[in-house]
Parts: sequence; structure tokens; C-alpha cells
Amino acid sequence: MSETIEFGQYVVERLKQAGVKQCFGVPGDFNLGLDFVESDPDIEWVGNANELNAAYAADGYARVKGGLAVIVTTFGVGELSALCGIAGALAERVPVLHIVGAPSTKLQSKESLLHHTLNLPGSFTTFSTMSAPLSCSQALLNEIAPKTPTTWTEAFDKTLTDVLEQCRPGYVEIPTDAFHHKVSAEGLKQKLVSKISAPSDEVTAHVVEEIAQRFKQAKKPVILVDACAGRFGMAGEVRKLVEGCGIRFFETPMGKSLLDEHHPLFGGCYAGANSLPAVREEVEAADFVLYVGALKSDFNSGSFSVNIDPKITIELHSFTTTIGYAAYPTTDIRHVLPDLLPAFKEVVQSRAASPQSGENAEQKVKAGRVESIVPEPKSNEIKHEWLWPRVGKWFADTDIIITETGTSSFGLTNVLLPSHSTYIAQILWGAIGWSVGACLGAAMAAQEDGKNRRTVLFVGDGSLQLTLQEIGTMLRRGVHPYLFVLNNDGYEIERQIHGETAKYNDIQLYDHQLLLPFLAGKKCQTPYQSYVVKTPSELNKLLDDEEFNKPDKLRLIEVYMPRGDAPEGLIRQAKLTAEANAQV
Repeated sequence: MSETIEFGQYVVERLKQAGVKQCFGVPGDFNLGLDFVESDPDIEWVGNANELNAAYAADGYARVKGGLAVIVTTFGVGELSALCGIAGALAERVPVLHIVGAPSTKLQSKESLLHHTLNLPGSFTTFSTMSAPLSCSQALLNEIAPKTPTTWTEAFDKTLTDVLEQCRPGYVEIPTDAFHHKVSAEGLKQKLVSKISAPSDEVTAHVVEEIAQRFKQAKKPVILVDACAGRFGMAGEVRKLVEGCGIRFFETPMGKSLLDEHHPLFGGCYAGANSLPAVREEVEAADFVLYVGALKSDFNSGSFSVNIDPKITIELHSFTTTIGYAAYPTTDIRHVLPDLLPAFKEVVQSRAASPQSGENAEQKVKAGRVESIVPEPKSNEIKHEWLWPRVGKWFADTDIIITETGTSSFGLTNVLLPSHSTYIAQILWGAIGWSVGACLGAAMAAQEDGKNRRTVLFVGDGSLQLTLQEIGTMLRRGVHPYLFVLNNDGYEIERQIHGETAKYNDIQLYDHQLLLPFLAGKKCQTPYQSYVVKTPSELNKLLDDEEFNKPDKLRLIEVYMPRGDAPEGLIRQAKLTAEANAQV
């Protein structure tokens, strides 16, 4: 007979094989499986202030690691609290596995009236049904009779594999008695097998040849890098294509930092009408656009103002390739993109000269993107026009930079980030407060790799109020992020879009200097420090301070900014959004 193992232990072993070292969530009396996490030396229970924050933290962890994250909640009350964060992971293609501890199979079969149920018939399936549209795959063990020792392990492995392959959330519901159920350990000897449909060699070859022929005819080719190039691990392949063939490249807001923004062939950030004029002009004048991992949301496309002729556009996705108006749904970006490099190199070698090189390419670089110049402040107040170029100069090469939906994400769009930095923002789902939880997850991921990377968060005073409890978790887990809190007296992004003087965009002002002592309590061992800056000179002095630049404590920097001030990109987007909302 094959070796047997308790199902809870099987789950933990599989998670470790997938690279998971941290487990986010909130305990509950149906979560008996947490004992397996607690007793394992290689995986840690983080423990969050609430389930929503845990989902946000898992999102940030997965983005920085470029792999799987896990959240564990309890049946009903816990899992529903997490759903906004899970929905964000679905929208933005982030692989988060949601494990829910549920009542025992016996109690469910009796339809017992238990706590956390709805006092309605069918209560035990209601919550998993609610999660179904937010999951790429589900394993509901109560509905799967364990006919063989591998029945449950195969169901779990399928959902886990689907999450990894599709970069979308998955849902596993485990009854309390299932955690200790004996299952076969045989599956652990086998690697998680890719479930991507095997591409047709003939179709893939045809697609690559067709794209290469279009590239051959192009005089002004460009590559546009978007979110899913990163989600599916293709940023490195794009860079090989850029450098191997000398092709000009641009990024969207959701593709920011996937490639080196200091590369001589980098042209800038393209978001339709919300682009810098030189960037927009060059992209829209191209005669060949390789659009890698497109995710055409409103804020990612300047309210759908992308003006690229579909006839000259090639889009590479995980589920299809489109060439002009033709689609090839059996192809996958992970198969097509690597094959483009040799095909494109043949084209380049056959030409008399590279399509872009030397002085001409350098001149276009200078014309087509923001220069790393910090303007002189126009007043004694800290304003967006000065702030973002200034912090852009402050960033270290390997920083992890997290921006909240709002002024922060728009402020950094056209600022050049360091060559090896990681930038994360939730531009599509846009849940305010997401960034604080994501900062915890990002900092935990950075702590794992031992490279002493700094984690830097920019969040508004309004968004902070939704999830600030997670700063307490940061203190408890001993991470040292920089938390820049922009104190501009409320929801500035909302005021820019609508309701400039409306009371519904106001907030209760907190004393941010009391937050860290309050959340640290009396037994915290993590060093921390709070700062207040109100003028450009004060912020300059702080950013230039040698001790401040050492990530040896958790720091909260309260930055006072005038109400009504906003980045130019946000002002443009607000106008585009207002125009779109007004259309009948």
C-alpha cells in the first residue's frame, strides 16, 4: 500500500512545493487545519486583523513573489469578509488560493442549524456558490465522496494547478473532519503538472510566421507591455525581444516597471489620451504594435481612448492571439512569445540596418518620456508636481513601490522608476485601502528573499482609514516598510472626478502621529518612528538623511499637502471619466 498522510498535511506540503512560506488569514473554529500550519517549520501563519486585509496581503505577496499566495478563512462570516480582496485578485489576474474551513460532513448532511449559517435551507452551499464567480476553480470536499485515497488530493491539486496556470483565485472548502482524513501521499511525489492545453505546433508556427511577416513590413514597430506580461512571467521574454531586435517599447500603467524604464529603447507610459503628448504621438504613429498581455481597463487606457489601428495590432494573451481581426484561441503567450525572438532576428538580420539604433533612437527616448529632473517647488507647500519626481530620485534600485488607487498611482505614472524596482498598484479593481494590506504582503515576500529590499507605500489619508489595522500586523511580524501618508484632507481623487466641495468626500481627520504607538502597544519588539513633513525643504532633508535611508525600522511619514492639488494625469483622467459618464 502507498504511504498515507492526513489531508491537512497534504495541503501544507503542496503549498510549500508551490513556494508558499506565509499563510494569511484569520482563525475560526472551523479552521482546524491551522494546526498543520502552526506545527510546520517551513510555513508561517501571519495572522491578520481581518479577512479583507488578509486577502489584500495575499494579493501583494503574490505580486512580489510572482507566484502563489494563500488565505485561510472560516466558513461564512470569514470567507465573505475576504471576497472584495478575492474579486480584486480575479480582476487583476493574481494567483490567490482561498482555503475555507467548513463544518463537518456529518453536520452538513444533517442540515444542522449552526453558527455562521443563514437559518435558511441550503445554507451550507450558499457561500461557496457566492464565491464561484470569483474563482477559476473550486474543490468542495463535502460534495466529493472520498471513494479512493487520491480522490480529495486530486481535487485539491486540480484547483491549485488551475490557479497557477490561469493566475486567478481558486477556492477550496475543507470540512473539519476532512483535515485529519487519511489520504494517499503519492501525489506529493509528482510535480504540479501544467494543464495548459498543448498548443498545435502547426497553428503556433503559423501565428509566429504571420507576426514575423508583419514585422518584416514594418517601418515603425513598437512593443506595448501590459499587466499580463508580468502575471504570466513573460517580462524576461519581452526584454529579450526588445534587446535582440532593437525594438522600441512602451508600457501601460498596469505594465509599469515590468521592463527597465532606464533602457535606451524605453519610450514611456502609454494610456491613450492620458499619455504624455510625445508618447501618444509615437505609439499611435506606429505601423506595427505588438501588444503583450493587454488589459484594456478605463484607467489603463485613458478611458478607452487608445487610438491604435486594429489592423496593425498583434495582441498576445494567455488564452488567444489576435492578429489584426483574426483570432487564434488555441495559442498562448507562453508558447508564442519565446518563438518570436528567432523569427524576428531573422528579419532584423535580413535588413540593411536595425529599425532603430544610434542617435535617432536616443533622440526619440529624450522626446518621448519624462526626464528625471526634479522641478523647483513653486511654493512652500508640498504639491504633486514636485513630490513625485522628488521621490522618484529617492527610490533605491531594488525598492518595492506600492501606490494606492488615487493621487499616488497617477502621480508616479510618468516618473522613471529604478531599473530593478518592483511597482504594484491596483489600477483595474481600485479598492481603496488595498495598498495597506498589499504592503504587508509585499514586505513579507521581501523579507523572505533576504536581499534587504525596501518596501515603500504611498497612501492617502482617506484610504488609510479602511485598513490601517494591518500596520499593527506589520509591527507584529517585524517588517520595516516606509509608509508615506498623504494628508490632503479627504478623498482627493473623488473630488477631482465629482463633488469637489461635497461633504461625502470629507473624512474624520486622524492624528497620524499617534498611530504607531497605539498599534505597537507595550510589548512590540519592532522599532518604529513617525515623521511629519509640511514643506519641500523638510521632505528634502528627510529623504537625504543617511539614517532614514536604512530600512531598519517601520517608518510612517505624514506628508501634508493642500486640498485640491492633484497630479496632471489624474486631472486628465478625471476629465475623461466625466466625459465618458456623461455619454448617453
